[in-house]
Amino acid sequence: MPGDLRPGPGFPGIWVSAPVRPDRPFSPYTARPPEGAYWCRCGTSATARGEQAVALLVQEWEAHQPACPARTERPCQHCGKPTTERSTPSGWPAHDACYQAWAARAVEQRRRQQAAAAIAARQAQRRTAAILRRQLERDGCPPQVIDAIVSGGMTAVSE
Repeated sequence: MPGDLRPGPGFPGIWVSAPVRPDRPFSPYTARPPEGAYWCRCGTSATARGEQAVALLVQEWEAHQPACPARTERPCQHCGKPTTERSTPSGWPAHDACYQAWAARAVEQRRRQQAAAAIAARQAQRRTAAILRRQLERDGCPPQVIDAIVSGGMTAVSE
């Protein structure tokens, strides 16, 4: 069936369907029990029907993912060494020890890092503006037009 998002061998993942607002009498949704299914890259699959069964299915899926033998190794976002672990909040590849060390850093250290990144971004913007200014001066644009374009008051249109 086109548009069917149920997982299968070529489409691994988890799928859960539950009725929306079954308590409303004029709801277009029928009163049907929740359903769920998952299919993993390693070939593990399961289906469930009913509230408790679907809740257990989701727990089973979440427990299977970290230990799945088919999970590909990716470089840790902190140290760069290959890992199949994922940091919990973001889902990015990260060793648990690396993520915990990063999360335990002082807030002040993060602020300094963000401030340094903001300064680097402003410097890059100034370099880009200087290059644009030189190009417009070389093309013979009047100084007022150059100032307007570099300040963002106008956009440069190339012919």
